[in-house]
Amino acid sequence: MSKTKEEKAADKRRKKAYRKVEEQEKLLAQKFRDQRERAIQSMSAGTMLIPPRTCEVLRSLDDVKKHFAPPLTLGYPKGGKEREKLAEACDRAGYYDAIYNTLTQHASDLGQYPVTSFIGYGVLQQIAQNGMIRSCISTVSDDITREWLTIIGGDESDGETVDMLNDLQETKYHLKKVFHDAIDLTGYMGGCFIFIDTGCDEEDLELPLAINVKSAELGKDTPLRFIVVDPINCAPVEYNSTDPLRKDYMQPKSWWVLGKKVHASRLIPVVDNRPPQLLLPNYNFLGIPQAQILWDYVIHWNSCRVATANLLTKISLLVYKTNMSALMSDPNGIATLDQKMTALQRYRDNDAVFVVDKDEEDVANIQTSMAGCTDVVRQSLEMIAAINRTPAVKLLGISPSGFNATGQSDITNYYDYIKSKQELRRDAILKCLKAIQIVEFGELDDSISVKFNELGVDREAQNAMSAQSIAGTLTQLASIQAISAEEVREAVKKSPIMGLDWLSDDAPDAEPDDMFNEFGGLSEKGDLLQNQPTPLAPQSSESAANPPDESRQLIQGMNSNDSKSEDDSSH
Repeated sequence: MSKTKEEKAADKRRKKAYRKVEEQEKLLAQKFRDQRERAIQSMSAGTMLIPPRTCEVLRSLDDVKKHFAPPLTLGYPKGGKEREKLAEACDRAGYYDAIYNTLTQHASDLGQYPVTSFIGYGVLQQIAQNGMIRSCISTVSDDITREWLTIIGGDESDGETVDMLNDLQETKYHLKKVFHDAIDLTGYMGGCFIFIDTGCDEEDLELPLAINVKSAELGKDTPLRFIVVDPINCAPVEYNSTDPLRKDYMQPKSWWVLGKKVHASRLIPVVDNRPPQLLLPNYNFLGIPQAQILWDYVIHWNSCRVATANLLTKISLLVYKTNMSALMSDPNGIATLDQKMTALQRYRDNDAVFVVDKDEEDVANIQTSMAGCTDVVRQSLEMIAAINRTPAVKLLGISPSGFNATGQSDITNYYDYIKSKQELRRDAILKCLKAIQIVEFGELDDSISVKFNELGVDREAQNAMSAQSIAGTLTQLASIQAISAEEVREAVKKSPIMGLDWLSDDAPDAEPDDMFNEFGGLSEKGDLLQNQPTPLAPQSSESAANPPDESRQLIQGMNSNDSKSEDDSSH
């Protein structure tokens, strides 16, 4: 059945209306996309330091690729497509499919999937200017390197060489500063690299660096330096993403450093908060920045702080009650109101008087309660301290609350946390020390290790306690003739705590038997020497009342020997 002229005209109008609606929808969608792109660009430029939404839905595989693609850095060569190749490698490995085609995507469809990806180095560089972020990051990095370390040699190590190495690593190579800067940068960026600079040519950077005595590049008097490299300048070249049974799985073999290809053996990675496997390419094969983790909590704290400050301006509100209907109907009503408000502001103090019409006007003062504001701001601060694993008493100067609360247990737990962070840097430090040994001494002592100095400890008092315990142990062993006087002398000389490495190898003229009586106990001379006060440091009353377990056992053993001697003499 053919349509009439009117029906055709109606169909034409409907189609025109549909097209108009579609065009409007397209315009709205384009407008939304443009707003989103401007927001992302402003975030990259640092003008809007707001992290991405954490409840965004991944509706397609393209959305997954957009959120979890390798980050943009300055490391890629100019004009190349290395980043696209890296993204294609991630796609072939199935990372994007694994994120999209799992239960996480089901949660995303329900609006429950928290999409939080890498916010980018541009935003992180801007966040690093925030005072609270800097306080959190710097506190941890300062404590990790504050007391630094002591190099310890093995049984066959030369003591003089160890002492020289201790001095060189701090005065010439500045390892303390290098690792402090690296750990500090890791907190802001999620990781960084320490470049082992041997002064080689640019084309040799692609070759592996062997750190051993047979190295063709490292040798005596090599111009060795250690340089901290910002991750914004680095990008992975190639890596094994298909065989998890190999040692190099998900470990780049080489890196682009501002377009220069550098072998991974020349770069010491310093990484913290290592992400799960699927997110490694998204975070440039480094770690999740501590600054990014803290940023959400810092934003909430800042909102509480600003809201509380704004509330102070409204703590006392003066309300002027009048007939607003009459003022609005009067042509000069607003001008009259302005005059009255000016007079009110001029004479607003405790001594002045403001006159109002008792029938039509009134003045009231409304007081706003500030109760609970301090608790809200304090709680947001404590959340920042908790996420940073730092006690509030140390990070913020907030005294702990509660009965008999001193905060000492929190500080102890924090020092344990710092100790674990130091241990994570042990391998990197030892690699640097190996390179220094080869360059400075032309040989390598594999038995050399490091001991991180304790935090929050009176080291002199601790050494005094340890020295006293060692002396008591050696005395007891010598009294039962388990060791000789020469062995005692050798042990005392080698002990770094005793501080007697200056002793000569020759034993004194006095006979060792002069120290002990015929029953195996201390003689009058030995007792006199045993009771000499230690010159290292005085003992506190608490430590004196509670000696270490080893010292306590030795004291009990010596007392038992003395009592036994008295019984024998009485018989």
